Amino acid sequence: MEYGTFLAKAAERAGVSLDVAETLTRATFEVLADRISGGEAQDLAEPLKSWLRTDEEIAKGYGAHSFVRRVADRAEVPRELTEAGIRAVLATLREAVGDQEFRDATAQLPREYDILLSTPAGPAGAG
Repeated sequence: MEYGTFLAKAAERAGVSLDVAETLTRATFEVLADRISGGEAQDLAEPLKSWLRTDEEIAKGYGAHSFVRRVADRAEVPRELTEAGIRAVLATLREAVGDQEFRDATAQLPREYDILLSTPAGPAGAG
């Protein structure tokens, strides 16, 4: 999937502009790369040549709430918008890399992340 297509799909899913989608995508990828092992981040990054790169092989351990806060801080958007944006970005990432690769990469996340990993119903505020 080309990056422009990725952003358009993420923006549509989150109900935000392309600029906001790009900001949320960058922040989500950076925080996700920090949270999962370097090998899994590299596997996800390969098809997109994205920001899912890390030199660290060891994942940092923090919960889903901290993940959302870190993305919100990086993206400088409200938390409500951030959570919907993360879900949209991750759903688009799943589509881009395939379900199996996505599951392999996110298997190391605790169950509390399931709310972020589930496919969004539609644009923010629409469901």
